[in-house]
Amino acid sequence: MEESKIAEELFRRSFIVAMMVGILCRFIVLRVKDHQYPSRPQDYLEQLIISALSSSLGAVAFPALIDKEFSALTFFAVAIQQFQGLSKQERITIENIDKTEIVPKGVGYIEDICSTYESRSYISLTSSLVASVCFIRGYKVHNLGYFWTTILAVFGGAIVGLIFRRYLRRDSIGDFADVVVAKISFDGPNLKVNNVFIENIGLKDTRKRYIDKALAVEIKPKDMRSFGIISDDSQRQAILHNIFINLGIDKDVDEKDILSISRVDLENKTVVIPYIPLINDIDKFINVIKSTPIIEYAKGKNSAYQK
Repeated sequence: MEESKIAEELFRRSFIVAMMVGILCRFIVLRVKDHQYPSRPQDYLEQLIISALSSSLGAVAFPALIDKEFSALTFFAVAIQQFQGLSKQERITIENIDKTEIVPKGVGYIEDICSTYESRSYISLTSSLVASVCFIRGYKVHNLGYFWTTILAVFGGAIVGLIFRRYLRRDSIGDFADVVVAKISFDGPNLKVNNVFIENIGLKDTRKRYIDKALAVEIKPKDMRSFGIISDDSQRQAILHNIFINLGIDKDVDEKDILSISRVDLENKTVVIPYIPLINDIDKFINVIKSTPIIEYAKGKNSAYQK
């Protein structure tokens, strides 16, 4: 076996620095909220373990290339398979939980969450790889000391983390549409929002609850492309679920006449939503809708509206 071209101390230092940079960069883009699954502290622990494993792979890749140990790079293929496996397991878990939700996420939203989950798994691997390259080349090529190579590695890894953070930034409903208060009314048993028919509500008590407690909004897209996104069924279901997890819904599981529903106004090219939340705050209601992330599936499916 040939002797390594990298000194043991250099490898050890570069590995530790690159691994720490990879873990920190993963946490730069991590957003944990109490109403997601998994939540605190489970999600922090899960991400710490995943980022540590992927960072270690990125940290050894460059030294392996220098020593022409190309077989070691097969770990990258293993890592990708593991990331895909984790994403698949996440999908199964979320789908099982979604079946018990009063207002479900929907298939499109779940798929979007899992694809984002997988893409974020590559942050630690990439940033630790860049940090390792910066550390070793700074020492061997530019004759920098360990202090300055550490600074260089952190700087290189941080750039990668910030690029990922920018790239993974999600557009929201507020970027594509205005959300305004709408009027709820009844034409006999027919529930309407701004004269758009929603559903037939047979029980008088339920109609009274809508009049007394319900909030309603109209989502007005800024252009036809935005209308294509907002009117997508998966996107509208994501909006309803976002309202539910932030404001609740004033119903029990067996109250089928209390709706979580949206309708498209094809004449005005808008979407209307009536909703009975537990927290009756119209300003928060509007802000929650505006903050709902745009599903990539909805973007792609309605791209023809750009013309």
